[in-house]
Amino acid sequence: MKLYLVHHADALSAEQDPQRHISALGCRQADRIGDRLSALSVASLPIYFSEKQWTIDTAQRIAQKLGAQAQLQQASYPINTDDPIAPFIKDLGLARGDVMMCGHVDYLLRVASYLLCGDEKRKVVEFKPGNGTLICLEGQANQWAVIFAWRQDHAPG
Repeated sequence: MKLYLVHHADALSAEQDPQRHISALGCRQADRIGDRLSALSVASLPIYFSEKQWTIDTAQRIAQKLGAQAQLQQASYPINTDDPIAPFIKDLGLARGDVMMCGHVDYLLRVASYLLCGDEKRKVVEFKPGNGTLICLEGQANQWAVIFAWRQDHAPG
C-alpha cells in the first residue's frame, strides 16, 4: 500500500480571504502535484483532508487531475497540527489500497515519523520548501519506507 502525504498548497491570508482559499500560487502548486501523480499513473484513491478550506481546495484540485473527485472525504476526526494521529493510523490499517492525506505539516510529519520509526516525535522527513510538497510512503503494519518526495522546486515554472 502507498500513502501519499500532501502538505496543503499556499493559502490566502485571513485578511485577504476569511475562509482562506488557496491562492493563485496554491492552485498551481496543487495542479503540479496532481500532474506529477498522474504522470506516475497513480490511480483514483481516497483523498482525506481536514475541515480547513485550504486543504479542501488542495485535495479537490489534485482529485480533479486524478479523476478521484468521488473519493474525496473529509476526515471524520480532527487532523490539524496538534491532533492525535491514532485515528488516522487505525483507518490506514483498515484501508484496502492506496490512500492520500492532504493536511497540515506537523500532523503529516508525525504520521510519517510514527510509520517509519514508531515514534511520532522523532522527525524523519521534512516538507521543504513548504506548501505543496508530497511524500510517498509504502508499506503495511510496522514496515514502512519512503518511496519518494516531491517538492515544488522540482517542477518547472
